Amino acid sequence: MKVTQIGDRMEKITVYPGTGLNGEISIPSSKPHIQRALLLALLNERTTKIVNVSWNTETENLLHALKQFGLKVLEETDTMILLQGMGWDLDVNGEIDAEGSGIIFRICSALTALTNNVVRIKCNESLFSRESLFDDSFCSLLNISLIRVGQNLVEVRRRQYSERLPLTTKNSTQFISFALFVSPFLENKVIPVCDNDVESGYIEMTIQSMKMLGSIVSYSPGQLKVTEYIPKDIIINIPSDFTSLSYVASSILSIIGESQVKIVNYHHGGTINEQHLFQIYNNFGLALKYDFKLKELVITRRPSMPRHVEISLKEIPSAAANIIAATSSFGGNLIFNGVAGINNHKCQRAFVISENIRLMGGDISLVFNNIGAFEKIHIGSGKQLSGGVELHCYGDHRVCAANIIASLGAKKPSIIHGVKKLNDGYPKFIETLNKLGAKIH
Repeated sequence: MKVTQIGDRMEKITVYPGTGLNGEISIPSSKPHIQRALLLALLNERTTKIVNVSWNTETENLLHALKQFGLKVLEETDTMILLQGMGWDLDVNGEIDAEGSGIIFRICSALTALTNNVVRIKCNESLFSRESLFDDSFCSLLNISLIRVGQNLVEVRRRQYSERLPLTTKNSTQFISFALFVSPFLENKVIPVCDNDVESGYIEMTIQSMKMLGSIVSYSPGQLKVTEYIPKDIIINIPSDFTSLSYVASSILSIIGESQVKIVNYHHGGTINEQHLFQIYNNFGLALKYDFKLKELVITRRPSMPRHVEISLKEIPSAAANIIAATSSFGGNLIFNGVAGINNHKCQRAFVISENIRLMGGDISLVFNNIGAFEKIHIGSGKQLSGGVELHCYGDHRVCAANIIASLGAKKPSIIHGVKKLNDGYPKFIETLNKLGAKIH
């Protein structure tokens, strides 16, 4: 595979205020679906064909890591990859380089439960700065221990625990997801969970993926039960990426002028996350009309906007930064809840976004609960952002995208630093915006 990346010398860009986005584009396929498909392919003793696949830096790095556990590439084109998996008897070859990817770190940690090897994972400092890197419940369920043995190195080993703690989604849904993926091979196929943490769209995405190998996940109070995998040759069709959709839709929402964008070859995922995303944009004045026959999604900006509303972004943490940035210019006492989890990523994302919007002249504040824990973001007056500032991304591609989106709706051009990190999520985002009429260079 070959990822089209932002040039190595492109460290910063200038984003000029937009007057409208119009035209026809395509967007990448779903990164979370691809990540789950690659993991399932490793756990499948037969072949897995993944179609409508697209690549970015993080998914390329995940494929490389899974190849170190034995996954083999049999055939590959620009949009298809045929893989031969290993099942459960895994060996690991060499040191895993997770860089700043929490999902690679958690997947490879979970795979330690299926090997007698010590798994060594190299991380960068952004991983170690996250509260969500180590999770006691995850470790006790999988009988693994994670020990930092050097400045940038973690060793994951097998270890027996006397008690298994219930898993939660407090820090990340990924702990339940990747515990589920390996559980069909474990002696105990029951996962203790907190009752309010099993209805996430990302967990449902995992459950649907496991069904492709015949493993059924059932819920009863306080626990999830899984059945064994049935190895077989499978084909996985990847839907379009709703997070990449949020990049485009939020850019349209941020700009005051009229816009209409057609996304061709859009494969509807039908996930909880995607449905929630569509509803939020409709609430904010974007009409999203999908033609199932033509596989075309048309986004049109309407003038109506809600006032004095509270909206949950818990189901779409990967799109939360984009939505907050897009709405920061028209405010009207908007409150976004369910955003605490977006801090558990490459940087303290919610805090950085709030500060960057404040620097642009926005009326934005963090909301804390009665014990001082961050819970919500409030956007106040509806004045347009001033812009005219320099913004940093701190190694986080979501923050980078949010900075660009907010700048499109501002009065003055802004300079965005660190744009190479877009390669981790939507490598052609700037190229796509320029194609639709934005002025970014």
